Amino acid sequence: MLMHTQVMVQDHDYIASRLTAPPIKDVVEAAYLRLSTEKGSYFTDKDFGSELYRLRRSKDTPQIRLQAVAWAKQALEPLKPRYFLASINVSQILPIKKGEIALLAKLTHQSGQIYTTTFTVKVAG
Repeated sequence: MLMHTQVMVQDHDYIASRLTAPPIKDVVEAAYLRLSTEKGSYFTDKDFGSELYRLRRSKDTPQIRLQAVAWAKQALEPLKPRYFLASINVSQILPIKKGEIALLAKLTHQSGQIYTTTFTVKVAG
């Protein structure tokens, strides 16, 4: 008589007890690189970079300042999955200087760590 034995194999997945934040230098450099690179100029990834370069010839108006904030946030969005970011907030730095748009990017990691970086965009006066 043949007897079949059934063997149960338990597979344990690795579960991290906590999510550690990457070094501040890595996240800040990645954010700066995305903001300072012209969108479409990186040969391996046409979506890499921002459209902030288009503001060099724009008039310094409130609408252009809002557009700069929107383009900066759009450029930083791809960092979310790579660096496990919970949120990305971009705002203008006050006081406002004529001919410059100073942006503050606040990147919040899922662990609660907050990274900040600034970026200045020149616009036509």
